[in-house]
Amino acid sequence: MTPSISVVIPFYHAEEFFDETYQSIKQQTIQPKEVIVVNDGCGAKALEFLSQYDDITVIDFEENKGVSTARNTGAKAATSTLIAFLDADDMWLPNKLELQLAFLAEHPHFSACHTGVTTFDKTGDLSTFVDKPFDLTIVDLLESMQVTPPSLLITKASLEAVNYFDQKIRCSEDHELSIRLVQQGFRIGFINQALTKVRRMGHGNISSNGRTILIGHCQLLKKHWHTFRQHKGLSSKYIYKTFMTSGGKCSGVERKLLFGLGKIMTLIYPKLT
Repeated sequence: MTPSISVVIPFYHAEEFFDETYQSIKQQTIQPKEVIVVNDGCGAKALEFLSQYDDITVIDFEENKGVSTARNTGAKAATSTLIAFLDADDMWLPNKLELQLAFLAEHPHFSACHTGVTTFDKTGDLSTFVDKPFDLTIVDLLESMQVTPPSLLITKASLEAVNYFDQKIRCSEDHELSIRLVQQGFRIGFINQALTKVRRMGHGNISSNGRTILIGHCQLLKKHWHTFRQHKGLSSKYIYKTFMTSGGKCSGVERKLLFGLGKIMTLIYPKLT
């Protein structure tokens, strides 16, 4: 019997893009059991907009609670054995869910799988990422973020076991969840096809804020400091990447400061570059 899938979508002022997201679900070669959209404090206007889609379930937050709380609430309300996360401005290729179901059937020891990703903006495709480990290890995850939620299909049971996303972390929450899953023995596989399209720039997504990235990375590092310290060199590598990534999203003095800190780290740890 084919496992059922619930799609969970946090919605925050995404009226301009949501129909493309919705149509990418309707075009799936295997249809999910349900689509749950969490209106994250956008009010009556968003509810009216979402009401035109009569085959989705809408959960309404009166105030904005953040993407982790929205995803957690949707996942807890889901009635399927598998959860597929999708952001309200991203899209799937038509065979995304079908190939993921086939992967999990072929590899029953995996609790989740994710796919390659193509980033895009209004000008077209930007970058494609398909070179990732087949079976994630903790070292893979301490070196860099590997899993983006819109590409992930995961058992609800494994999410429950690790207590879902950490709602205190406002950025890097997806990376932090992956670390806990692998730490607790849940295996995450990879399909090296770009079956997920993730929108970039120009619409206020959280990754555009360098300060938010810096804070989120620091929260993750603090929470998993003991694990980083067990693997020589990975804490300094992560801190260096944090300075460079957040610096690249800042401007003015903040940009110079963060890039400067990264430069200092390369002088202390030459192997970083």
